[in-house]
Amino acid sequence: MSTPSRAADLAKFVAVLVVGALTVTLGGWYWFTRGGGGVDGHVYFTGDKPHGMSIGPNGWFAYSDDDANDWVEHAPTGRRWGGDMFYGVGVPALTSDGTHVSALGPDVRIRRESGEIEVPGTDLLVAQGDRSLQPGGEVEIIGLSEQHVAVVSCMSPQSEARLGEDVDGGTLVVSGVALEDGAVTWSHDTEVGCDTDLVTLFPEGLPEQEYVLITPQEETTQALDLDTGKVAKTFEDSPRGRVIVRGDEAVHRSGDEVTVTSLRSGDEIAQVSCPGARLDGVGESGGRLAPEGTPVVRCGDSVRLLGEDGFVEVDAPPVGKNQQVPDGGSVVHDRFLISRDGDELTLRDALADKEIGTVEVEDGFRIATNDPRGRLIVFYQPTDQLFGDSPESSFRIVDTRTTELIMSKDGLSPGADVSTDGFAIVSEYIENKAPARTEKRAWVVGVDEVQRP
Repeated sequence: MSTPSRAADLAKFVAVLVVGALTVTLGGWYWFTRGGGGVDGHVYFTGDKPHGMSIGPNGWFAYSDDDANDWVEHAPTGRRWGGDMFYGVGVPALTSDGTHVSALGPDVRIRRESGEIEVPGTDLLVAQGDRSLQPGGEVEIIGLSEQHVAVVSCMSPQSEARLGEDVDGGTLVVSGVALEDGAVTWSHDTEVGCDTDLVTLFPEGLPEQEYVLITPQEETTQALDLDTGKVAKTFEDSPRGRVIVRGDEAVHRSGDEVTVTSLRSGDEIAQVSCPGARLDGVGESGGRLAPEGTPVVRCGDSVRLLGEDGFVEVDAPPVGKNQQVPDGGSVVHDRFLISRDGDELTLRDALADKEIGTVEVEDGFRIATNDPRGRLIVFYQPTDQLFGDSPESSFRIVDTRTTELIMSKDGLSPGADVSTDGFAIVSEYIENKAPARTEKRAWVVGVDEVQRP
């Protein structure tokens, strides 16, 4: 029989064991359900419950907080405006000065810190000039210049006709709305039905453009001037993916030949040909390249890069289907020749024939080739999961001008939203067991200073 003192000691010992077990259990539960903490790198913003985050040029991003307030914020300075609810549909377009452009039904809304301009669908119709038609029921943003936002709508004898539908008598009309005052300054009737897949939507993270590529016919691509609404050039026998536009340069592939034309002057700037030539990087950006991006022609196991004096040959393969840099080998992504030695990557500017530097990115990481190409390269690796059902990835994001690692984090949600001038949004979903709910955490990371080419 135990004495009272020994019984007390035993009770204390059991209590310590129980508390220790609970600590380990709860600590493990917290680790696996809450994630592994913050992001290492140049973090400008951390949101515990952000909604609808989107990236823009020049360090601007937009989001809604947990109280349904909408904000536009500038990462480098912390300047922020907003605070009420921005009604709109889809991802907004952001300008280099933080103007927020969105669509709601047939209307276009232009918001900035000084106030809001609402452009009704009837203004688009008046500019189009056909009194037999009525405004469409919705508009979508397809392009953004320094002066205009271009939107497409379905105008028809019926009221509130929708995009993507086969509408009797309907036609797709692209309209140019002035960002300064909301005036509809031009209208372009594409003369094709409303069910035509005319253009890819305006991608996040791109700066203002001069032209937008539209495909009114399956085999025809046109370069439309965003400030005049005029077709600068028509490329016959050119389905989507055969033309890239950067500034006023149009890079066009026809068979094995690639030509570069100035859309302003009409002059041919450069030409190259090789067996099996393909344009690289047209992907999700609809053939639009930012000034930070480089037109790339794939030529089998080598590439041709467009420089100031024409095309430059680089005797290395473009990034392959597995999107990895092989150990002891090299690949070309955009204008960069990337070589791997173990866990160390060396970046070289292939156009300038100059080494930039080295950075540690573990073997097995892939290059995110669908991101808009520019200052950042996103390396990712799907994560093997022990717990949870949501897919996860590890990220390493590199500044190509300095080879600095601006972000490193494991266990994030797949995909990063990237701007071409050096900023990105990454996120993770946090699963809570009690009460059962899923929350989102997000970070804005980026470079120290925006430096446009």
